[in-house]
Amino acid sequence: MKNYLLFFKELFFFAFPLYIIHSLVFLLPSLNAAQENFYLSITVLYVLFFIFSKTILFIVKKVSEKSFDNTGMVFMLATFVKTGIVYFIIKPILDSEHNQIEKLNVFFIFICFLLIETIITVRILNKKQ
Repeated sequence: MKNYLLFFKELFFFAFPLYIIHSLVFLLPSLNAAQENFYLSITVLYVLFFIFSKTILFIVKKVSEKSFDNTGMVFMLATFVKTGIVYFIIKPILDSEHNQIEKLNVFFIFICFLLIETIITVRILNKKQ
């Protein structure tokens, strides 16, 4: 259990500073006005992606303990499923023609969490070597 908490702490320590910086950027007057029209707020997106990342890392860690050879494939499959679910959640944002800032915002958060998940998964894979 302690091992699982370590990965969740890593996820938190990567994601929380990103959230703080991202929120501070949107305090600028020009971006703050755009943020009022967002379909999903920055906080909701970070919580959503944090939950997805936490779930993926939990699954990857469990699989690495049971069957290490399948760890990479499980990570790719879980990321694929997450991408599909996220697509349906953010579809109204993608269909909107008015708020390009929100589209960039969602893309930035998605890429950041994908990078965090990948870094932590690589650490899991490297510990077995």
